[in-house]
Amino acid sequence: MKKMVRGLMGMATVVAMSAMITSGAAAADAEYTIKLANSNAPFTDIDGQSVIDAVNAGCFAFENYVEQASGGRIEVEIYDSGALGGSVEGLQQCMQNVVQACVTGDGELSTLYSKLQVLSVPYIVDDRVEFYNLLDSDFMQDLFAGMQDELGIRIVAASDNGGFRSISNNSHAIHSAEDLSGLKIRSMEVPAYQIMLESMGATATPIAWAELYTSLQTGVVDGEENAPTTILNGSLQEVQKYYTLDQHSMSSLVLAVNEGFYESLPEDLQEIVTKGGKIAQISMRGANCANEDLALTALMESDMEVYIPTAEEKETFKAASQDKVLEWLKGEVGEELTDGFMEAVAAVKE
Repeated sequence: MKKMVRGLMGMATVVAMSAMITSGAAAADAEYTIKLANSNAPFTDIDGQSVIDAVNAGCFAFENYVEQASGGRIEVEIYDSGALGGSVEGLQQCMQNVVQACVTGDGELSTLYSKLQVLSVPYIVDDRVEFYNLLDSDFMQDLFAGMQDELGIRIVAASDNGGFRSISNNSHAIHSAEDLSGLKIRSMEVPAYQIMLESMGATATPIAWAELYTSLQTGVVDGEENAPTTILNGSLQEVQKYYTLDQHSMSSLVLAVNEGFYESLPEDLQEIVTKGGKIAQISMRGANCANEDLALTALMESDMEVYIPTAEEKETFKAASQDKVLEWLKGEVGEELTDGFMEAVAAVKE
């Protein structure tokens, strides 16, 4: 497994680094310019190692392929590190064609396209293969097509956002759903996540990411739920003692292109942008997989106590929360869509 992860990291890094080397190589007289916004820094530090950020791995790969395959007819300008604002602002600008592309997550998208909330159902996949096959399924492609019609953005790449999300806290070790009772856990402003936590007895408390470290340090909340890479990026292991790998969900991120801009391109350039998205998708998925492994290893070697629940213990989390989230979801997006999503989940497991 370690060799496979290192291999994936190597492939993602080679693709992305080759893109960085050729960055700016587009012809000065490019016919089209794609401004691509994302809120992540190009590199991240994991236990003293500087590794390429998964979002930017995808952006660099997209830039490299599109500029070279188009022979300089398309120039890609990457605005990283939130230079044009956060994920919300990047999405808004992409919808308005202020920028022609952006990387954003399901948390931002689901507020505008409620059907995407189906991805917030907890404990639906057991590994990355299942999650990636779900993203690539006909069901999800239909959802993305609906987003194209309603929001005016075309999804050309979809990946996870840093790996499996799990629960940490600073009070006591969590081995089952019952152990969450009475704890205040920070949650994203996504109703399904809040319902999941509250169904297990916790108090879900929405807090902005920028305020999370201080909130954990001062005891405003006892814990939070995030992927290993995200915890390291925020140095949350400094203010969290226990981390339980319940792996309740993988949040997703997408590379979106403004549909009006896409349609303005000649057919040959449309095909290049579409292929560039596929290459970006491979790079993001590979880098995410590698970085999650590195981050989890670093957390296990830190002062944080990392616990892996048994199959029986993990089932207590699922039994306490999944049905309640599904019940809520049916009221939000309809029983037909919810049932269709769960059928798609069952299909990828087969």
